[in-house]
Amino acid sequence: MKQKAAAIAVTVLGWLVLSFLPVLGLPDKPSRAESEKAIRASAYEMMKAFLTQDVAAFKRHSAKRTLDLIDLAYESARQDPVYQQELQKAHIANSDQFLGYFMLGMANQYLQAMPLSPEAAALQVSKNSTVSFISDSEARIAVGDSGFARARLVARVWKIDLTDWLKKPVLKEVKDPELRAKIKSL
Repeated sequence: MKQKAAAIAVTVLGWLVLSFLPVLGLPDKPSRAESEKAIRASAYEMMKAFLTQDVAAFKRHSAKRTLDLIDLAYESARQDPVYQQELQKAHIANSDQFLGYFMLGMANQYLQAMPLSPEAAALQVSKNSTVSFISDSEARIAVGDSGFARARLVARVWKIDLTDWLKKPVLKEVKDPELRAKIKSL
């Protein structure tokens, strides 16, 4: 009997809290302006992490699909005899090291083409990008004429998804049909 009364009390309390959240001024979802600001901040942090080869920060701001693509690219490189030697020479033994190695090469190319500090380059990309909402939990990010990323709201945090932008160049390098199929399905 006491358990039933406690369950009813918890249910009523939960209903009351949920009913009064709007009255208390606590929004159930952020506004588009707040979301855009959060997306730009996440894009800035991710770009800065990329340009400074901060793997942990890059992963923190990445969508799961992007991280899955990186894992599949690493698996492909491990299987390819041409890349096996390069991985051994660079002492790359896991996906995080592979990501750091990849970021080093790409960041150097980017910073040579855009002679700015990593922070200034990240700020420029964040400010000059266009954010277009697809839904309350997804947005498209474009820089210039190229739609290079998506932002996805995951557990109230905006994650940047570079999968669609990276898929094509990764697929050019992947030979294994099973890995190619997995990459295409992302």
